[in-house]
Amino acid sequence: MSQRVSVPRAPGGARAVLWRFFRVPLRLQTYANLLYLSALFPLGLIYFVGFTVGFALGFGLSVILIGLPLIVVLVYLTRELTALERFVADRVLVVDVPAGALDADEPPLSDPLAHFKYVSTSLSTVKGLVYLMTKLALGVGAFTLLVALGSISLSLVFVPLYYRDVNVGVHPVSGEMSVEPSIEFALQTWQIGLTIPFRVTTWYVTTLPEALAVSAVGVLAAICSLHVCNLAARVAGWYASLLLGGTDRSTVRRLLDV
Repeated sequence: MSQRVSVPRAPGGARAVLWRFFRVPLRLQTYANLLYLSALFPLGLIYFVGFTVGFALGFGLSVILIGLPLIVVLVYLTRELTALERFVADRVLVVDVPAGALDADEPPLSDPLAHFKYVSTSLSTVKGLVYLMTKLALGVGAFTLLVALGSISLSLVFVPLYYRDVNVGVHPVSGEMSVEPSIEFALQTWQIGLTIPFRVTTWYVTTLPEALAVSAVGVLAAICSLHVCNLAARVAGWYASLLLGGTDRSTVRRLLDV
């Protein structure tokens, strides 16, 4: 007597998978991720230019003691911006970026020299500065991704609005192409071959139904693009968690909470 073996199904089934795929435009987290990715490039550019020029001037003028106050300001600004970036990543992205525990050995602000020596040599300050200076690279990648995916998706979605004025369609680089892929099966003295020729030619959108079909493809491409952007936001969150996780809390906020 044979026994029936039940095959476990995927949780939720295919309908749940499709729902998770198509509901991405309805999730607030998607737009939070897009906002975070959009801000990476301008903030990264400001951080890179500001700290590069600031530290260059500070160390260059330190020989005449004018640059020392600038260095002190930049060190404490690094710590405050690190705390702010950690807070934003922890609240906006789907990632846990906790603050570090208060260090009992941290000198009080009433002893400014000892406190500055502590913060300038702290690993938290170094990690924060590395993150702020490398955020420009993240911003360039995010900006390129958003522009590429957004331009392709939106140009396809809005094809019905301009297909009569612009040549929209498939344009092979070398003109018309003929392709004949073949598959052969050999078994002892028998040999079976299967060849399916097809031709790629120039095709233009000339009617409204064709334009609507292309627009539907654009909607699907836009949904796929949102998933890619969510994945990019996860990568950015992982990077923030790697460098900002466990860094010191904001000194200004601690003073205000006292």
